Amino acid sequence: MYAPKAGIAQVHDTLEAVRIIAVKENTPVNSPTPFQQLNAVQIALQNSISIADAVKQFAGVQVKDYGGVGGLKTVSIRSLGANHTGVLYDGLLIGDAQGGQIDLGKFSLDNVTQIQLYNANPTDILMPAKAFAAASILSIKTLATAFLKEENQFIKIKLQQGSFGYFSPSLSLQTKVTSKLQVGFSTTYQTCKGDYTFASYENNALKEQRTNAAIKANRIEIDAAYFVNDSNKIHFKIYNYTSKRGLPGSIIFYNNTSNQTLYDNNFFAQASWQNKLNKRSEYLVNSKLSIDKNEYVDAAYPNASKYLENKFVQKEVYFSAAYKYKILPLLSTSFSSDFYHNQLNRTDTFATNYANPIRNTFLTNIAFQFVKNNIEINGNLLYTGIDEKVQNGKAGQNLQVFSPSLSTSIKPFKNKATYVRVFYKNIFRNPTFNDLYYTNIGNVNLLPEYAQQFNVGIGFQKRNFSIVDEITFTIDAYNNKVTNKILAIPRQNLFQWSMQNVGVVQIKAVDATAHMQFETFKEVGISCNLSYTFQQVINVETNTQLPYTPAHTGSVNILVAYKKLNFNYSTFLSSYKYREGAAIPENVILGFATHDVAIAYNFNKQCSIKIDANNIAATQYEIIKFYPMPLSN
Repeated sequence: MYAPKAGIAQVHDTLEAVRIIAVKENTPVNSPTPFQQLNAVQIALQNSISIADAVKQFAGVQVKDYGGVGGLKTVSIRSLGANHTGVLYDGLLIGDAQGGQIDLGKFSLDNVTQIQLYNANPTDILMPAKAFAAASILSIKTLATAFLKEENQFIKIKLQQGSFGYFSPSLSLQTKVTSKLQVGFSTTYQTCKGDYTFASYENNALKEQRTNAAIKANRIEIDAAYFVNDSNKIHFKIYNYTSKRGLPGSIIFYNNTSNQTLYDNNFFAQASWQNKLNKRSEYLVNSKLSIDKNEYVDAAYPNASKYLENKFVQKEVYFSAAYKYKILPLLSTSFSSDFYHNQLNRTDTFATNYANPIRNTFLTNIAFQFVKNNIEINGNLLYTGIDEKVQNGKAGQNLQVFSPSLSTSIKPFKNKATYVRVFYKNIFRNPTFNDLYYTNIGNVNLLPEYAQQFNVGIGFQKRNFSIVDEITFTIDAYNNKVTNKILAIPRQNLFQWSMQNVGVVQIKAVDATAHMQFETFKEVGISCNLSYTFQQVINVETNTQLPYTPAHTGSVNILVAYKKLNFNYSTFLSSYKYREGAAIPENVILGFATHDVAIAYNFNKQCSIKIDANNIAATQYEIIKFYPMPLSN
């Protein structure tokens, strides 16, 4: 050991102080607004084919499913309706001004690495203004957001085959062109006859086969990312989805035939540039072009031609710029401004004097975030301006609306991982083009649908608790009020409907989630996820439960891992509900429980095989009245 000579003082005997600043990670426990998530491992082990199959395990989520692989699948979060759910795909929202309800059945899980569900707003304030313009946000991240770090190349080949003629190969790859440029490619082909069996409604529950439920679909994604440096990245994506699918009808009066077909072609190209200028400021610039074509054909329509065709072309051009500045070490603010242009053209021979609407939307959002020790406060104010024009007839109204939100999370006990959160958000949705202009149904006098959300929740986490390595628990009580609810209601008869504002809907509910990770014992690892929702969704004018809203839903998911073997069990439960109309026995949709199991074996890090068995109890159930779901498959 070195010792200084006598009489010589050591000038410096200590190191200078070093200040370490860490970014607080939001989790389902400490987040100021409730959010739930699935990572790549959880997604891979689930009995899921599409995004809709995966998110039904989340608390507060209702999936409307018309059955089969090709059936329409939309999600309603906290009973606000699918139109209030924004879907982020690799950072940018998917637009649909025509229908407003994103069909999640179109999105494959083959290249998805993370799914997150945010109630109210995402926790990151450096976001496009459009991300603040929905009641809930479903964020989907693909392999493109997790580009290569150590490896120079990544290739994934997947092959699925299953019941009812289901066959789906997929390929994903990424490669480093240079140290700064990376490219990726992903594609999935999917085909299914969809001729699943179900118990007959009228014929003594004898087995029948679903007809006109076939689908053929193909998805292609191309990604490129250029890394100027660690904090300066440009990302470009091209996405294309095409499909042809039969639309099976409802099973009424022994009728199991349908002659309706839907053709879809969805294309978008998007670019994103995020750059951190210094320790205090960063910006995010986005642009997107979308072209969606869909064609609906009914080869047995009851008109003189015995034929009906609807062809629509929908275009959206979108630009966004966002800037974030750290005013103080504990306080940040952001400003974002978006513009998007939507137009819808109907091109078939039946399109007599169709409106062909054009909508320009301007969004401006100001947000702030305060984080200090045991408290986090987020808030924003969103301005929306809408200018609407039509080529024929009367246009829907122009709008100027301000929408505020405020959320906070507090850790009241210093030594316990317990958090209390509260949030309030006021948001609206504008009537869609179909709501306003669809032939014989649209109503140009519709008012916007406003939703007020108020939430109080508690999150708790404890580690090393008896035989449990980690346990997390959340419970949230919320009160949502929807005014000017937009619903389709019958006019002269059940075959003529119109879109109408129907007053006030009051939603009172509770969501609860729990996660337990048990200690590993003799190489056996066990984890468990549970979710439960109780909801009371009342039409205030009629004092009746809103259609298709069960009072109770829940799920259980258990994973057991032993060496190279994984076993997954999941169940989903729903109480009874009513379809549209009076609350009478004829309109009841019975409650049900489904049970799924999966077994996966990992030969090594590069190869695995997995077998799924869905609805193993062969429960006959339906989510939409008279649309039976598959039995065991």
